Amino acid sequence: MGYFFIKKKDIDGNRIIIKGSEFRHIKNVLRAHPGDPIVLISGDGDEYHACISEVKSTYISARIAKITRKSKESGIYVAIAIAPPKAKRMEWFVEKATELGVSEIIPIITKRSVVVPGSSRMSRWKRVAIAAVKQAERSVVPNITDVVSFEEFLQTSISFTVRFIAYEKQREGMIEEILSRKKATKILAVIGPEGGFEEREIKAAVDRGFVPVTLGTTKLRTETAGIVALSRILAI
Repeated sequence: MGYFFIKKKDIDGNRIIIKGSEFRHIKNVLRAHPGDPIVLISGDGDEYHACISEVKSTYISARIAKITRKSKESGIYVAIAIAPPKAKRMEWFVEKATELGVSEIIPIITKRSVVVPGSSRMSRWKRVAIAAVKQAERSVVPNITDVVSFEEFLQTSISFTVRFIAYEKQREGMIEEILSRKKATKILAVIGPEGGFEEREIKAAVDRGFVPVTLGTTKLRTETAGIVALSRILAI
């Protein structure tokens, strides 16, 4: 039947109550019945393999048969800090990055940023991430942090063992080359806005230990650059 998202508070011992949109989808679209198997996730890595016991008018009750941890999750923690692009291109990035296996997405505001997202847009991104997790059959929902300024972001990035910043004027230094020489379990890549980073922002990042890298010879859209960087990190 696929994967379905629940909240931890919906679990009571070995019983799970499924409500809301997930309940409606299971009941009205999939036409589930008591006895049907189902896999539920809460976003923290646990998978609840259960059997539907009751289908009521406003909820479904299921009994947990076993709990497992997802083996498909990458062994490294990868965060992408990105200056949100216009329109729905950020939603596309969130969806595809989640499918690929991103651990954390950090929206940042730089000097040339054109979008400053509000709470409604942030909520939308989190819903997109949950939908992508289910589609990709992941069990971990990536953390989408609050929006931070570039300066604030640099101050809180020290916990990452390897830090990259994509810079369009950089002509050498590929992510793969650097990671082949370093063993890292917590990696951060930073992607600038459509107008690129200012040189003083690059200098500030380098002073904080970031390594400037190139993503290739062509000029990429912000959301494309984010996916390219993530793909190269996860391929190592």
